[in-house]
Amino acid sequence: MKHFSIKFVHILLFINVLYMQSHSQGGTITYNKKYNWANVASKMPYLSVEEKDRILLTWGSNKDYKGTDFILAFTKSASVYKQKEKEENFGYSWGEDEDVLVRNFDTRTTKDVRELLGKLYIIEGDIPKFKWKILNELKDVAGYVCMKAETIDTVYNKPITAWFTDKIKVLSGPEGFGGLPGVILELNYNNDDINIIATKIELSDVDPVLPLPKKYKGKKSDYQEFNAKKKKHYTLSIEGRRNPFWDLRY
Repeated sequence: MKHFSIKFVHILLFINVLYMQSHSQGGTITYNKKYNWANVASKMPYLSVEEKDRILLTWGSNKDYKGTDFILAFTKSASVYKQKEKEENFGYSWGEDEDVLVRNFDTRTTKDVRELLGKLYIIEGDIPKFKWKILNELKDVAGYVCMKAETIDTVYNKPITAWFTDKIKVLSGPEGFGGLPGVILELNYNNDDINIIATKIELSDVDPVLPLPKKYKGKKSDYQEFNAKKKKHYTLSIEGRRNPFWDLRY
């Protein structure tokens, strides 16, 4: 009976995904992304317990850290995720984050611009798939009831927790994560190393203008090659007793 119930739930989720692909709405979601660098550093495997405790004691407070805002703009057929424009004295300018994550839901492909160790790459291919485990836990995020899901980041082998709502029917979310039966409104890396939370949600029957790159520049690649380079740098840094995230995007 339990096995039947699980299969039934999976069938309902699959039907929901098909429904979403034909009834998605457009809009923009603003996320705030905060790193807990003390938490990240304290988990480096080459550090002693005393060194980890000292890091948390010295750098563990994030009370004055406001984080960085990102935007997910989406329509029925596509989405774009990138750092939000910063308001300056002479207007708006994009932030320092080079990454622009583009999802085409009609062709199920991506054309992302990603920075890695000082070089830009254009990542083309199928939209990355994640092995999500949907759990029976609910919470409110930005006024929406969200369900919990978990997966594993295959590059760093770290746990990822997502909170998604099926009230916004788009198969997307922050940092390129998606594939759940609704948009992801909150994302947590490796037990609070990074928290990304939706702070503003604007929905419309009129599709927003997606902030696609005006010009694509960089070396063409795919996620298999790109992630292999990330993993190599991460592994070599750990072996060399060096924090890899001083020069590598988490």
